[in-house]
Amino acid sequence: MAKDKTIHLLIIHKHEEEAERILSILRNSQISVRPSRCIDEDCFNDHLANKKLDLILIQQMQNDLAISTVRDNVKRNGKDIPIIALLNQLDNDAISEAFDAGVSHFCTDHIKEQLCSEITNVYQALCTRRELRRYAAELNDAEKRCSALLDSSKDAIAYIHDGMHVYTNNAYLEFFQCDDAEEMEVTPFLNLVAKDQVQTTKKLLRDIAANILPDDDINMVLKTEKGKEVKAVVSLNRATVDGEPCVQFLVQPPKANKEAEKELRDIKNKDMLTGFFNRSYFVKYLSDKIDLVRSGQSQGSSVLYMQIDNDKKLEKELGKGNLDLLISDMAPFIKESLGKSHTYIRYDNTIFIIVLDFAIEKATQYAKHILTKISEHFFSAGEKTLSCTVSAGLTQLIEKTESGNEVIKILGKELVKAQEKGDGNQLSVFDPAEEEKKARAANQRWIDLITNGLKENKFILHFQPVISLHGDETEHYETLVRLTDGNELVMPADFIGIAKKYGLIRDIDRHVIKAAIASIKKSGKDVALFVKMSTDTLSNAAFPTWLAQELKKNALSGEKLIFETPESELVAHSKQVKPVIQAIKGLNCRFAIEKFGSGLNSFSLLKHYPIDYIKIDSTFMQDFANNDENQKKVKDIIDQAHALNKMVICEFIEDATSMSILWKYSANFVQGNFLAEASSVMSQDS
Repeated sequence: MAKDKTIHLLIIHKHEEEAERILSILRNSQISVRPSRCIDEDCFNDHLANKKLDLILIQQMQNDLAISTVRDNVKRNGKDIPIIALLNQLDNDAISEAFDAGVSHFCTDHIKEQLCSEITNVYQALCTRRELRRYAAELNDAEKRCSALLDSSKDAIAYIHDGMHVYTNNAYLEFFQCDDAEEMEVTPFLNLVAKDQVQTTKKLLRDIAANILPDDDINMVLKTEKGKEVKAVVSLNRATVDGEPCVQFLVQPPKANKEAEKELRDIKNKDMLTGFFNRSYFVKYLSDKIDLVRSGQSQGSSVLYMQIDNDKKLEKELGKGNLDLLISDMAPFIKESLGKSHTYIRYDNTIFIIVLDFAIEKATQYAKHILTKISEHFFSAGEKTLSCTVSAGLTQLIEKTESGNEVIKILGKELVKAQEKGDGNQLSVFDPAEEEKKARAANQRWIDLITNGLKENKFILHFQPVISLHGDETEHYETLVRLTDGNELVMPADFIGIAKKYGLIRDIDRHVIKAAIASIKKSGKDVALFVKMSTDTLSNAAFPTWLAQELKKNALSGEKLIFETPESELVAHSKQVKPVIQAIKGLNCRFAIEKFGSGLNSFSLLKHYPIDYIKIDSTFMQDFANNDENQKKVKDIIDQAHALNKMVICEFIEDATSMSILWKYSANFVQGNFLAEASSVMSQDS
């Protein structure tokens, strides 16, 4: 629970001592509650009309005030007050009764943890709804104000998406001498530029579509509806209209005095007291920074959010004027202490923001440095000289950062944490990658197990027969990798995901291929092995060269290896894996698609990839012997595949009847534990 969040809880319970016991449970769990109690409808309606209520906890086993009556009265008043049913025990009958009465939250005081958890979760959900309603109201109000400002603005402004106008204000229509706003909305911006600038503007629009906006204003020659050419300066900014991303075009006459324009820009963007950038500038700057990080064009920045400690007390002691003098003395000291290369903002009265263009570890050292420097310095505040401290929150912009509002919210929370640590001069750091670091630490055992397994040759192969239904002399097997951990065999489902996440999957793939080649050589039989390959390997341009060397070194024909990967992976990574697969085919290796038929148009893949085998998706084999729909689908796939000269494998066979049906359908191969389980030796004896 958030600190200083008190729940206004109404308890409807016929026994006062039991109600007190419930409150005791909540308070012992550090849940702050301001309780009230009632037992009849008149008392309840009085509470509803005159008191603040957050939650209602109502005893199910009481007859004085029915749950349905409470629900109806709350609904009639139009209030969002969650009702929690207090059940004697959590059984199906009691829960069903609560649901029938229209209550979806329930708990029992016999399980203290569940009682506390339910009340906490329901209250937090209520707070979230209230916050969303407040945000929605503020957004609606802001949109109305923005719309009014845009409509009345003397600047020519338009919002453009994919080269088309989605909004134009009156000044924009006047600039282009257009009387019809609806006509302008169906007019491409390209139609409004002079003929000799069409190609340049096309490139500009392509850059905008790729989320690349010019840093500076653009000098353009535009064309009015009557054909008159007009010189203009166009400023571009990212924007949204009805939730859709677009670009704001601000069209202005050419700037006559650049120095005066710079002064005006400084007045607009700078805080006059400190010379730092102001809040309105920072909002756009932060949004652009986040976009750069998310698009991979920036390695990330850290944001330091500092506030003078005890600022209200200082203002009372010094007066507003002298506090301003203190701030104006502190600002250049901060900039001098950290250097001019960073971006400095006066965000609020006594709040400074510093954007540091490096990772959070280095930024933390800078933050500690400036906090110490400020605490050791004496600042001038009119006739007084005094020392003071600041507290600060720090975080980093990463690719997963959603918005500037999210960053400010995080920094605000960290500042509060810092201020709560002591008497000032405190720093609280929020590392957004901390969860990933924790997950990595939790996975470290797996990482060590995998790396050690590769080093110590602890990855082994098991082989499951892939049986020909039509007498193929070559024995086929699916290779299945296992990892030995002491006396246990670890299944791939446990380590493949971690191997992919931490870049170890290619090493495992190559280890499996080497082991497969060695197994073929050792078998002394005419065998071919199906080997699963990750898209990490199949998108690696160096893989075919490495594979060719391994085949040559072992004097093995490529046709002995059949690489396979799922249909969905080929669809998702088509551009990267296609040239590698073609190169593999050049080594006489063959290729199979797993889970074929799971997509919307699986056979279209066969037009783009040199596939030899398809493995029908296992979902079609579930209860295959009794499922007419699955049988029809499988037969259609087999017929179409054979028409394209592709071999078909049906896996996860469950019974002899399925085998018989697939033989009639002319499936080429079958596979499954019913036929033979995987083992450490190659054998087709079931």
